[in-house]
Amino acid sequence: MTIEIILLALASTIRPTSLAAVYAVLSTGAPRRLMIVYIAAGLAFTVAFGLLVVLAFHGINVSSGSSRARGIAEIVGGGAMLAFAAGVLTGRVGGRHPDDAPGPSARLGRLLEHRLTPRTAAIAGPATHIPGLFYLVALNVIVAHDPSPARGVFEVLLYNAIWFAVPLCALVVCIVEPGAARTVVGAIQDWTKEHARTILAVAAAGAGATLIVHGLLTL
Repeated sequence: MTIEIILLALASTIRPTSLAAVYAVLSTGAPRRLMIVYIAAGLAFTVAFGLLVVLAFHGINVSSGSSRARGIAEIVGGGAMLAFAAGVLTGRVGGRHPDDAPGPSARLGRLLEHRLTPRTAAIAGPATHIPGLFYLVALNVIVAHDPSPARGVFEVLLYNAIWFAVPLCALVVCIVEPGAARTVVGAIQDWTKEHARTILAVAAAGAGATLIVHGLLTL
């Protein structure tokens, strides 16, 4: 199960809204403090959401502890990912990242255009990491395997650590050289804009195929 969680998390790492927010934070006069606030608030929100689903709600009625239930959950999740990849390749799906859930993007854009404060950074953290397709699929895969509480917590933390890899790495670089961190994130942002459709298709297809193959083997 861990490999599927890692793949789904990697697929959601380069998220346009998050990259824009990180770049905006790094462009301020106090990037280190604001990055810490941004990451802490975002992680608190996404980890709490994941733990709530895994430990309290047990997904969306897919967990029975049987290998058949686990296999079906992975096949359904993989099918959703492949369907999205096909939509991207055929042009039926636009440039949004599959893990970008609907949100107040215009309001967030206006927020980032103004002078960032610890309060706005704390708002931007969760706002740019609203749970989307990849996270929801990952949570249901976790739940379908009926893990122990400790295992479930580990999988949720693992996903979120990878999901926040870019902000975390930017913070580490920012501690040493804020200008270098801003340059790197800007380059990643530009590259992502140019290759958005390819990134979406490859990430979704790779994660989807892995889930389906593992699900078929589990049945």
